[in-house]
Amino acid sequence: MSKFSLALVVLFYISIAISSAQQKKEHAPLTVVKEIPAAVQNELLKTGQRKIQIYLIRHAKSKLKKQFFSSAKEAQKYITDYDKVPICDFDMNQVKIELIKQHQIYCSCLPRSQETALALFGKSYLIVSDSVFREFDMKIVHATAFVKLPMDLWKGISRLTWLLGFNNKGVESYKEARKRVLLSTDNLEKLSNQEETAILVGHGMINIGISKQLRKRGWTLVEKKGHINLGATVLQKIVPLK
Repeated sequence: MSKFSLALVVLFYISIAISSAQQKKEHAPLTVVKEIPAAVQNELLKTGQRKIQIYLIRHAKSKLKKQFFSSAKEAQKYITDYDKVPICDFDMNQVKIELIKQHQIYCSCLPRSQETALALFGKSYLIVSDSVFREFDMKIVHATAFVKLPMDLWKGISRLTWLLGFNNKGVESYKEARKRVLLSTDNLEKLSNQEETAILVGHGMINIGISKQLRKRGWTLVEKKGHINLGATVLQKIVPLK
């Protein structure tokens, strides 16, 4: 066989392997929610310790289309509507639930969080909705109606000015939101100590804030997909037995 023919054969098998891997990835669940393996816990028990974990799952995609270019007023309407619209239908196989024990599931007071939590866990688990877990407020910066920008740019500028302590008149400030993150983290830590696994179906920004706070408290990040709809950020911690 010539080198050219051999190269073609190798490329053929590589393409098959890549295609097969992509198909497996497409069919694999985005998030798997499961208990800590009993074998892991049994080994830790011998040393007077146990492992606890927290899942921070981002809600499913909201059923709201956005214009590419919009005025500040149109962008603000989009932000307001975003907190009210239902979620899009999604493939339930994207999230695989392998929980064995009973758990209560936290979600925020916003429809996209509540509907996602109910769709994923509502048939088997208690859903607890609390406004403390809602997404950070956003207020679009003021601008003349002649200025048209992409929605993501409006959101980026508005979020940055909010983080810097401006653009918060009439909405929760960043300082106030940080206090809410601390309270949210406290609640999740308490639940994980009680049930071993704590689960929040929340939002992108507040989930990031909670994750950062948990890491400051000694938690280890074991999975980071929380920026994706239905993706999860998972953190674990080894604690002493009480």
